[in-house]
Amino acid sequence: MAELDALERDLFALGRELEWPPTPVFRLPSRSGRRVGRRLALALLAAAVLAALAAGAVAAGYLHIPGVNIQRTSRPLPSPSATAPTTPLGARLDLGTLEPSLATARADAGFRVQAPSALGQPDLVFYKATPVPVVSLVYSPREDLPAGTDPEVGALFMEFRSADSTGYLTKLLGPDTRVEQVTVNGVPGIWLEGAPHEVFVQPSPGTGSPVLDRVRLAGNTLLWYRGGITYRLEAKVSKARALEIAGTVG
Repeated sequence: MAELDALERDLFALGRELEWPPTPVFRLPSRSGRRVGRRLALALLAAAVLAALAAGAVAAGYLHIPGVNIQRTSRPLPSPSATAPTTPLGARLDLGTLEPSLATARADAGFRVQAPSALGQPDLVFYKATPVPVVSLVYSPREDLPAGTDPEVGALFMEFRSADSTGYLTKLLGPDTRVEQVTVNGVPGIWLEGAPHEVFVQPSPGTGSPVLDRVRLAGNTLLWYRGGITYRLEAKVSKARALEIAGTVG
């Protein structure tokens, strides 16, 4: 203990002999400076949150497409039925009203409706006004467009006016459906391939029909968004062929 007491006395004595720098003057920042500091802190926090959300989305394999919600389930999904359909195509797929021509659908839609020239003229054109304006082009099965989950459809091309707040379509993916982020005509897109996935369509207002009553199975699908419009191409084709078809939309 005596040795510790002597060391303590020597340290205090040394402290009195050292020259210390002047104590700095600390001032609170001005009100404007505090505002700037708070804004900077909030901006940094927002950037960090967005980065984390983006990283999570990439890790999950999902890219947000306005008007489309994509979810995963661990349960196996049912297989497409081989039974011949008994209801009209438009009603079965909830496509709306059959239009006499593509020109008529363009006039009714209120937005610039486009068609993939690689597929030629559609065999059927449907228009649905609510809950969002949707134009659907149906191409019958043929040699380069084999029938998919529906025996009457070789390709289904849908386009609808969308917004982040509108979840018009919900896609439920089983464990055997693959998700890949792709580039479609210079914009991000999503490619779904493998086992068929379930599609829920938001019902029109006032119908009283729950979303689950409008479920169907869909095959390989390409999704992308440009200029306020969401595009959806469903066909039993490869990713390369789907991207080629999408490249002719205009």
